[in-house]
Amino acid sequence: MTIEKGAAWGAVGVTPHECVVAKDEAATASAVQHGATHVWLESGDILRALGLTVATGALKVGEPCRLLPCDVLIVQLDDAAPVFAVSSVVIGSWRKPQMWVTTGGFLGALNVAPRAHVNDGLIDALEFAGTIPLRQLLLMRRRMRHGDHLPHPLLTMHRAAQGKWPTSPHGAKSSAVIIDGKQRGRAAQVTIKVRPDAFLLCVPMHEA
Repeated sequence: MTIEKGAAWGAVGVTPHECVVAKDEAATASAVQHGATHVWLESGDILRALGLTVATGALKVGEPCRLLPCDVLIVQLDDAAPVFAVSSVVIGSWRKPQMWVTTGGFLGALNVAPRAHVNDGLIDALEFAGTIPLRQLLLMRRRMRHGDHLPHPLLTMHRAAQGKWPTSPHGAKSSAVIIDGKQRGRAAQVTIKVRPDAFLLCVPMHEA
C-alpha cells in the first residue's frame, strides 16, 4: 500500500539474506526488474530525498533496519521492451530539456518536484515549454536547488500514475533519454507507468 497522508511510512524489520546491495539506482532498477524484493542502496537521489547522501555502514544480514516500500517506473522508449527505473527519467539535453520525471523529487542537487515521494504511486513529470533561453534555464536551475521554481510560465508539473512524452498529439523530434543516470539512446516517444510498492528499500536504523 502506498504512503498515506499522516501515516507512518515503512516498518522496522531485519535485513534479509536475499537483500541485494546496489551501488546506484540503475543497479537497483535492474535488480528489481530481475525479481529482487529487498535492496540496500549505496548512493543516489532516493537517498538524498530521504535526507541522506550515501548509505552508511555495511549491509549486515539479520540486523534491524527500516523497510521502506518504494515504487518503480516502467519505461518504454518507442517500441522497445520496457525497462525499470527507480528514480528518474530525463528527456532532452541539458541545453534543451524536454521533460524530467522523478519518483523522489531530486535530480542531483536539484529539488525538481518538492511534492514527490518515492511511495506515493505517482510520477512527477516536469515539462519544459519549447526552447528556453540559457539565462532563463540557469535561473530555473538555481531556484530548483531550493525547490521554489514553480509556478513558472515555461514549466508544467504533471502528477499522475502514468505519463507520456510528448504530451501533445503533434509529436516531437527524438530526444536523448537518461534513465537513472544512464544514457539510453534516443526516442521519439516515451511512456511511463508506476508500479507501486515494487520493492523494499533497506535503510540502517540509525539513518531512518
